[in-house]
Amino acid sequence: MKYQKLLPLSLVALALIIVTASSINAQQLTNEWPQFRGPNGTGVAEGSSLPAKFSAKENVVWKTSIPFARSSPVVTADRVFLTASEGDKLLTLALDRKTGKVMWRSEVARARHMPIYKANDAASPSPVSDGKNVFAFFGELGLISYGPDGKERWRVPLGPFNSFYGMGGSPVISGNTVVMVCDHRDGSFIVAVDARSGKTLWKTNRSNFEGYSTPAIYKPATGPAQVIVLGSNSVDAYSLDKGERLWWVSKVGAYPKGVPVIGTDIVYVLGEGGDQPFFPPFEESLKQYDKDKDQKIHIDEMKTTPDYAEHFGWLDANRDGYVERAEYDFVRNSTTVGHGLTAVRLPGQGDITTSNVVWRLQKGYPNIPAPLIYRGVMYLMKEGGIVSTLDPASGQVLKQGRTPDALEEYYASPVAADGKVYVVSASGKVTVLKADAQWEILATNDLGEEVWATPAIAGNNLFIRTRTALYSFGAPQK
Repeated sequence: MKYQKLLPLSLVALALIIVTASSINAQQLTNEWPQFRGPNGTGVAEGSSLPAKFSAKENVVWKTSIPFARSSPVVTADRVFLTASEGDKLLTLALDRKTGKVMWRSEVARARHMPIYKANDAASPSPVSDGKNVFAFFGELGLISYGPDGKERWRVPLGPFNSFYGMGGSPVISGNTVVMVCDHRDGSFIVAVDARSGKTLWKTNRSNFEGYSTPAIYKPATGPAQVIVLGSNSVDAYSLDKGERLWWVSKVGAYPKGVPVIGTDIVYVLGEGGDQPFFPPFEESLKQYDKDKDQKIHIDEMKTTPDYAEHFGWLDANRDGYVERAEYDFVRNSTTVGHGLTAVRLPGQGDITTSNVVWRLQKGYPNIPAPLIYRGVMYLMKEGGIVSTLDPASGQVLKQGRTPDALEEYYASPVAADGKVYVVSASGKVTVLKADAQWEILATNDLGEEVWATPAIAGNNLFIRTRTALYSFGAPQK
């Protein structure tokens, strides 16, 4: 400080301007929600002032009609990006963040038609932005990037993919590298491309099968940044610069959704499964369904059990209309090797299953919504409106209760800011919790329309996508 007295007044003023501008820019960065679940998939935005009460008519900054999709909005300093589909068109849209006006809408034809389960759609993965450009992934196309004007910059064809439930993971970006994980029944891989040119930097094959999770970026104290990928059977880390597999933990469950959540030197992952298989032994199913005794089950034979018939394509890997023993046993056995919530200590090297697993919770886990860690507390949002808080360090359950006005399905992951946690049900009921280990319900807001997407938080606005519209909500101006 003593040297400041020697500076001319004009230089002191200039220094203050530079410091102030830097602070503003840093704050501006925290006011963006650049990917699925926000900064590095955490679901958290600080420094915001958000409403607890809102509706389709209350505390609405703007509302814009948009095409349907299950992807979530992402937000930059001046834009909100979305993906959607209409007929044979795969859409990327840019809206003005302040007004909700559609600034541009870019369309590209599907490269192919992929059979997709009814609870998914062609634009389920969310886009990611570097603050200027936007990058989107479509299972029926691959990766595509648009500039600020909506003009295509490049595209990387990927696929076709064999996934009965469709592709659900979203791309992420770190520096000038866009990363996409493509886990499906045959030939899973992770690929990194140059954000500026679309050039493939590396591609690494994976042994995992169908998965729907978005990766997270971990930056250790030493060494290259790591891409943490949650797949069926394992969570793996790859070097961001070369794609080398660095470490892994097995027995974490199957068919993952959401994002690996990185806490303080621990990553938390959630996988599906159970102690017992979802299906009985193949011989029992043959006795029940195999009417023509050909040792295979045809889809028409399984129609006597509607729930099984609805998921027939999950069993029928080669899509020939029949389920044979190998296909059946693969799915039956896929859900019994670990499940639930696993906490893994970072960093690691090689197989760290026995050395770095801090704790596991194999009951009461959600199927789709990802965990949320906010102000030292973990939140889990489960089907049926069950909210649990946990101690992230030990896995101890701190409180479990229900959202009494929204006892239903949940597809959106919880998000948090301003001392509040927002959980959104499938029918569009938004329960606002007071963020605390012993949480309380502050309000329940009914948007009157189903919601599949995870909300975004940027600045003092909460963005929620319903079936037909995107809302920007804000607290009343004082």
